[in-house]
Amino acid sequence: MKLSKEIKAAIFVLTSILLFIFGFNYLKGTSLLDRQKTLYAVYDEVDGLLVGANVMINGLSIGNVTELDFLPNSTKILVTIKVKDKLNFSSKSTASIYETGVLGGLAISIEPLFDRQSVAQTGDTLRSSVRPGLTELINRQIEPLSRQLQSTITSVDSIFTGASNVLNIETQENIKESIEVLTSAIIAINKSASIIENTLTEKNDKINTTLDNIESISNNLSKVTQELNEYGISNVLADIKESTEGINSVIQNINSGSSSLGKLINKDELYENLNSSILSLNKLIDDISENPKKYVHFSIFGRK
Repeated sequence: MKLSKEIKAAIFVLTSILLFIFGFNYLKGTSLLDRQKTLYAVYDEVDGLLVGANVMINGLSIGNVTELDFLPNSTKILVTIKVKDKLNFSSKSTASIYETGVLGGLAISIEPLFDRQSVAQTGDTLRSSVRPGLTELINRQIEPLSRQLQSTITSVDSIFTGASNVLNIETQENIKESIEVLTSAIIAINKSASIIENTLTEKNDKINTTLDNIESISNNLSKVTQELNEYGISNVLADIKESTEGINSVIQNINSGSSSLGKLINKDELYENLNSSILSLNKLIDDISENPKKYVHFSIFGRK
């Protein structure tokens, strides 16, 4: 049985339509072979969410957004999603809109709760939330910095305004004079340092001579010390000991009375005789002083 050209064309068109539908749904992440369930979520705003956006659990695609529309008599948005029927998460789970990257693509992430008594079925409405995107997070961080920067700028402006009011012309002149005085002092210090340096340079020869003399004295002391070491301190001590023994011997002789000096010192009889003679001699000298004519007779003609 031969098919007419019309039938062949119809079969080709139907096949193409089926392939197109299958391919389109495949590209959207929807499989015609898998059983799916339809769920809903209501948002105040969707921030640019589009039909066909992925529905994810822990980063894995489980479905997609199929429709966006307003609720009847409301500005809230009803989002229709289709997910794989084999996922038995609870109808109390949360469907959160979030940014998928820096370019701002949006998707829905389901934060699943598992409760066998309230498994999500077709027609159920999930809880909803909108996660802040990267842009919003940056704005949240920048906003307090911006306020702080504005406050800082205002404070700096106030400081400059106050400084301008305080530093009048007279004050500015005083500050200028103080700076000039300080500059003059620095110049004087530099001159003094230069003079000291020149003086040290001129006296360098005398300083070197003094250092040479000190070195010579040090060398002489070293030689004297060396000679003493060569002679030997033991010899010096021996000479002192010998002299001490001689002195002790003399003292012993005096104390024993064996010598004349010892007898004179130790024997009372000799001491008394010597003392008596000295007294008689003193009396004689006194008498001669008082009566010189009694003892001296002098005449140019001789004695009568």
